[in-house]
Amino acid sequence: MTSSALERKIAREKAARKQAETLLEQKSLELYEANQQLKLVLDQLESQNLKGLQKLELEGYISASLIHFGRSFLSRTLDDGLLSSFIERIRACSLVASATLRLQTNLIPSVLSVQFGNPLNNDSDDWVVNTIWSDSTLCLPIKVESGVVGEFRVQVFTSDIEANFIQSQMELVVELICSAISRQLMVTKTLIARKRAEESERATKEFVAMINHELRTPLNGLLGSAELLADTKLNPEQRSMLTNLTHSGDLLRHIINDLLDFSKISAGMMELFPSQFSWDELKNMLNGIFMPQAQEKQIAFLIEEEMPFPQGFVGDFERISQILANLIGNAIKFTSAGKVEVLASWNGHELSIRVKDTGCGIAPQAQQRLFDPFVQADRTAKRNYEGTGLGLAICKNLVELMSGTIDLTSEVGEGSVFSICLPLEAVQTISFVEHADAELSKPLESLSILVVDDIRMNQIIIKQMLKKLSIIPDTGVNGLEAIEAAQTTEYDLIFMDCRMPEMDGFEATRHLRKHDYQKPIIALTAGTTLEEREQCIASGMDDILTKPYTANDLKSMIEKWV
Repeated sequence: MTSSALERKIAREKAARKQAETLLEQKSLELYEANQQLKLVLDQLESQNLKGLQKLELEGYISASLIHFGRSFLSRTLDDGLLSSFIERIRACSLVASATLRLQTNLIPSVLSVQFGNPLNNDSDDWVVNTIWSDSTLCLPIKVESGVVGEFRVQVFTSDIEANFIQSQMELVVELICSAISRQLMVTKTLIARKRAEESERATKEFVAMINHELRTPLNGLLGSAELLADTKLNPEQRSMLTNLTHSGDLLRHIINDLLDFSKISAGMMELFPSQFSWDELKNMLNGIFMPQAQEKQIAFLIEEEMPFPQGFVGDFERISQILANLIGNAIKFTSAGKVEVLASWNGHELSIRVKDTGCGIAPQAQQRLFDPFVQADRTAKRNYEGTGLGLAICKNLVELMSGTIDLTSEVGEGSVFSICLPLEAVQTISFVEHADAELSKPLESLSILVVDDIRMNQIIIKQMLKKLSIIPDTGVNGLEAIEAAQTTEYDLIFMDCRMPEMDGFEATRHLRKHDYQKPIIALTAGTTLEEREQCIASGMDDILTKPYTANDLKSMIEKWV
């Protein structure tokens, strides 16, 4: 081989080697770059996995905390201990550097502190109204219906998690706090409202009891004086004035009774006192009251019943009488010619009574509100009939209290028909209370009676009424005098007023019964509520004589118990 050929071969080999080295260097560079890219991808993937784990850890921790404390917030009263435990639970998260809850002073009575969690140097009462990020600290407002009432601050250790994700988790925490505060505020308002309602109800009952006493007591003096005056010798002019006085007193009594009954109904104090009574009792009572009124107006008054009727009924005789007295009284009042009929029937479980008149009738527009309180068919200044407009409202409430119904049909110029249906229990045999002696064990004039009342007018009235029965009573003005008199004198009966200074009638009666006093003690009271009646009986009194009373009422009570 020639030297030139050898040189060419060597040159080709050098060129090939150089090309191979260049290619190797290029491939090495590409491999290095690929390795660098792979390392970068691996680093990014590791970072994403760590961030995902941190997010998952934060989300799981917050969810568990909300579930645990959500039950506590619903079942317990929100207080310092519960809020402190909740904030400490949030602070215990490994990703949370600090957490602080600040609340408005005196926000909830059961929460005394205003700051929970990490202490803050900021004592300002100005709350943030919107979400604020400051470096790694998130501040969220605590909002309820009344507005912003506090703030929640939280600082996280890592900045790798997105701010939006951290904010969404802490908003759940704030939402639970706001719900707990709103619930407790509602509970507090409900308790306050209930307390006010109870206080209002108690005040109303006390007012009704007080006004009942204050109105009926002077009325007893007025009507009692008029009754006593009627038994004296009077000239025609004086007799006419006495008639006017009696009429005005009776009207005043009815108005006071209506007002007090309406007050008791409004206060939920109206109670029923069932007893056995017969239809004949009711019929005779109504005839006795309204037959003279009908004759005075020269109209017919009829009470009829469809037979058969049971021997008797069980119901509140007084309230049933009041209902019928109102309906019949209105019928006679508004009837100037014709008649007033009362038609009764019994269907086996309901007593149905219709009060039918031929009076002026009631216009359709007036019928719609006739059973509302203080409403009258004629409300003009020129109206011809007296009244408060409470009678029918009381009738409706009493009928509904008895689980009955009341209806009206009327035509102007033709008359009206009021119909009531009262569910009552029928009895075939009426049992009457029998006393030990069917007749008085002593003549009336020989009875020894003590009257205890602090009001001089009441003493005068009852002494004069007893004088008509030939009885001269002893008197006392308080419970202490009653006890002293009962210890020194053997009385056949004591009339005891309930409300008196120094010692009231209840305390005096309890003292006498405790010391084995056995003779009858009768309450003299203007109270008509169930609580007052029960208090009389519970103290040891045997019966109740309600003011205003008449001489006949007094005589009947004496005959009942002596």
